[in-house]
Amino acid sequence: MAFLLLPAFYASSANVDIEGIEHAQVLQNIQVLIEALSEPTDRADIETYQSSLLNKAKLGAQVFGYYHLQAHITPPSDPNLTGDWLMEVDLGEVTKIRSLSIKMTGQGLQDRQLQNLLSSLPLKQGQAFEHQAYESSKARLQSLALSRGYFDFEYDEASIKVYESQYAADITLHISSGQRYKFGELQFGKDLRAQSLTQKLAPFKAGDLYQANQLGLFNQLIKQTQYFRQVIVRPLVEEAEDYQVPIQVILTHKPRDNFDVGVGYSSNEGPRVTAKWRRPWVNSHGHSVGGEVFVSAPEQYASFDYRVPLEDPIQNYASFQLGYQAKNNNDTQSDTLSISATRHWVLKDSDWHRSAFVKLEQETFVQGFEPEQTTRLVMPGATISRVRSKGGLDVYWGDKQSITTEFASDSVLSDINLFRVTAQSKWLRSVDKHRFLMGFQVGGISTSNFEQVPSSLRYFAGGDQSVRGFGYERLSPFELDEQGNPLLDEDGKRRLTGGQYLAVASVEYSYPVADKWRAAVFVDAGNASENLAEDIATGVGIGAIWTSPVGPIRLYLAKGKSDLDSNVRLHFSMGPAL
Repeated sequence: MAFLLLPAFYASSANVDIEGIEHAQVLQNIQVLIEALSEPTDRADIETYQSSLLNKAKLGAQVFGYYHLQAHITPPSDPNLTGDWLMEVDLGEVTKIRSLSIKMTGQGLQDRQLQNLLSSLPLKQGQAFEHQAYESSKARLQSLALSRGYFDFEYDEASIKVYESQYAADITLHISSGQRYKFGELQFGKDLRAQSLTQKLAPFKAGDLYQANQLGLFNQLIKQTQYFRQVIVRPLVEEAEDYQVPIQVILTHKPRDNFDVGVGYSSNEGPRVTAKWRRPWVNSHGHSVGGEVFVSAPEQYASFDYRVPLEDPIQNYASFQLGYQAKNNNDTQSDTLSISATRHWVLKDSDWHRSAFVKLEQETFVQGFEPEQTTRLVMPGATISRVRSKGGLDVYWGDKQSITTEFASDSVLSDINLFRVTAQSKWLRSVDKHRFLMGFQVGGISTSNFEQVPSSLRYFAGGDQSVRGFGYERLSPFELDEQGNPLLDEDGKRRLTGGQYLAVASVEYSYPVADKWRAAVFVDAGNASENLAEDIATGVGIGAIWTSPVGPIRLYLAKGKSDLDSNVRLHFSMGPAL
């Protein structure tokens, strides 16, 4: 027996005040049941209505073990029955579990998870008997058993005997778990091309003990390959032989070419447009090819990449990329051509993504008042990163970390010696309705000639994702004249040179103030500088975050302060916090 549901439509119900019930769940259940009763319209119906009220109250209380409820029901004194009814209730003594017999036979006796669940069931001798606890215990046991491959699981006996006069209930749950099944062979039908790639992704092999969550993981991994529009992975229990269950894999291929166009806006970049193209299947080996174009006012880039699966197409593959980037932002003008080769891999039972790369970059740039120059770099490097999140579009828990190292040598086709390290981390945690977002970015460059370091590799701070209260990449060292005063351009602004070091930290707190809306306060601090953690600028302010159907939209009002500037700036951005 469980909570009873209301019908979709019913006549108006009378207002009934219920007194004498301190058990909140019992009171709520009775209220739900009596709300389904139609209000009497004539005093001749009083007795019938009183009887119905009493029956509903008894039914609602029995769910929680109260079989001896008594009630005194008083109708409104008004002749037209307007006003509140009063029901004074005495729940009586609760029925308790007198004897509890839970036994299991079969291989489940040696299954730790099943045994842990058995020992933690909400059924204890001497406690109040609740029907819902009994039903949920049965359902949880069967669900866990089936998810772990006990497909012959059954209850040899499942019974409740209630002795109302003795205020006692006897419960019997005798279970036959049967034998635990194992994974059988994967069945792909005639789709040999898909089989050759996706079977390597299976987190299990034939003969392993069955676990339903492994099927879910396999399904997820296949989807991540981007090869298929629809994925179905299911056990064929009826075809099991020798306690091995074959696993059927049904795949619907994506179209030959896939296109994606996105638009966005932020106060960093203004309007932006992204267009992507991907051909998930180039050949039977699972090679794929794609391209991307990004356009905003300060930056544009286009790239073309080719991917080759190695151990698998998701976590272990090689990629080759050709790209062009143009940037005209603040005091930076640059054009960059790049060619790179990257090896991507993830170790088993790890969520850290690793990549090792070598790239050739040639950048022609003008930084501040510096003359135009071209720098060629051949840079090997490596990145390790991780992203975790919960909450879908409105992430309430998660973190993101990455660290990248790269270097170049003038003895190996590069114009300068260079070693560069950049690390960043963000943490989002929630405590009840309180949400905290913390993050930092640090970086540094060691080089034989900083003036030849391309603009794209120098550090700048400021903007929506950095120190708020300042314009996008408006924090950095600037050029000085012979007297040590800042050199100004025709608009009276300092000409930035870019920093050799970066250090930025941020803390944000938000709290819901309305449906889909959160209010936020934040503090940012940091700078890009010639020496680490030098000339720290700060940004403090308030914000509003709207969880829209397409993701969070953020609006911040920030006051920025540095040694030379004090600003008030409005920031707007779209997208997740991580």
